[in-house]
Amino acid sequence: MTSETDPTTDPTTDPTPGPAADPGADPGGWDAALTAAFGILLGGAPTVEPGAGYGVYYGSDSVNEFLFPNTWATPDALTAGEPRRLLAEEGEYPFSPSAWWFDPSRSVFCFDPDLLDGTGPWAEGGHQGPRPFDDAFVADVRTVARVDEDSGLVMLHGSELGPLLARHRVDLAGGESEQLNGWLSVVLRVATDGTLTDAMRAATFTEHGPAHLVSVDDMTYARAAGEPWEKKLSAVTHPALRDHLRMLCLSERDARTEGGFRCGADAWPETDLEALGHSLVAGWGFGESQAGTAVVRLPGAPAAHP
Repeated sequence: MTSETDPTTDPTTDPTPGPAADPGADPGGWDAALTAAFGILLGGAPTVEPGAGYGVYYGSDSVNEFLFPNTWATPDALTAGEPRRLLAEEGEYPFSPSAWWFDPSRSVFCFDPDLLDGTGPWAEGGHQGPRPFDDAFVADVRTVARVDEDSGLVMLHGSELGPLLARHRVDLAGGESEQLNGWLSVVLRVATDGTLTDAMRAATFTEHGPAHLVSVDDMTYARAAGEPWEKKLSAVTHPALRDHLRMLCLSERDARTEGGFRCGADAWPETDLEALGHSLVAGWGFGESQAGTAVVRLPGAPAAHP
């Protein structure tokens, strides 16, 4: 899932992401059509318990490859909690992350263990070094971060990282930070209202309404979803929505060149966030698994049962 736009371009910010919605407008039963379609994608309409919160995360190799230097990876931007665009302009790709607003403060930054430990390529004499920070910074990061047991990644939220950058004067917006690309990555939190419905709208690129759906005519090759999704999506009664969702439920083979594929509920499409207490609800992969979107139930809330 790629875009021609540089992901490090200085983005615009706005405290109210997305277009203003007209609460009285529901052209053609749009909300009802989405509710039914989301039930199909989730294997049945979930019973959302009071207090349950949901979010959407997006990870991409192409973003991480050119993440630094970055104008929004500053202490102020990471702690402000203001949604902003990842890209300065929308890309031509029909399922582009430039359609979303992101929250840097709730995004997850992932340190490679070799980078923090000063081992491997970051050891003395290694070709990646020296690190642009000292052991005191590493100690503070480890104090607040969580570690994924499988990958060894050391993960913390932007709101936790921001004060540490300021305290230790670590600059991720300057040229020195370019050496961190591929070693310090980010799983971006999409700005949503905390409900499962809004999370699903963002993850399926339906948040802007029926006028912004992707048509099969926008795709070069695939015209049908992979199994079993082609059969399941036949129950979606809104024709344009059905075609749009088909392009997000292709086979993994077809999704290598366009569209996306629906991941199983036990397979994280990008970085596993279970160490942070998130549980996967639904996921989509793009390309040869170079990018992925995960709808998650946030920690600290009752579980939702389908």
